[in-house]
Formats: sequence, C-alpha cells, structure tokens
Amino acid sequence: MTVLERLWVWRVRAACEMALASRGGDELVDDARTEAAWYADLLHPWDGCGCEPDARVHAWLSILMARRTVAAHPLER
Repeated sequence: MTVLERLWVWRVRAACEMALASRGGDELVDDARTEAAWYADLLHPWDGCGCEPDARVHAWLSILMARRTVAAHPLER
C-alpha cells in the first residue's frame, strides 16, 4: 500500500470512528475497534513485523464501515 493509500485509509477510519462516536460515544468506538481487531486477527494474522498487510487493513476497515452503517440506520423497534 502506498503512502497516499495509507492516508486514504486513515481518513476513512477517522470518519467511521467520528460517526460511531456521535452515535454511541467512546464505548461504541472502543467496541468497534475491538471487533475490527478480532476480525483482522482471525482472517489475516500478522506478527507485527514490517508493514501491515493490505488485506488485514481492508478487513479492519470493513468492520468499521459496517458498524458505522448500522449506527446510522438502527433498526426501528
């Protein structure tokens, strides 16, 4: 992943986390981060050496994006 792609990833991550924070505060952001880390670890284990693999970054973002979508459109009860 190039430097410009990394910048894009950080912007998307920040936008998702801000949207989550506006819906559920720090608890929701922390929960989403925990789920994203678990998902990335499950699908794309990484030893922390070198650059984080692209597939792992995308798995992480996919959880944040999904959580943002759910937070923006909660189910009506």
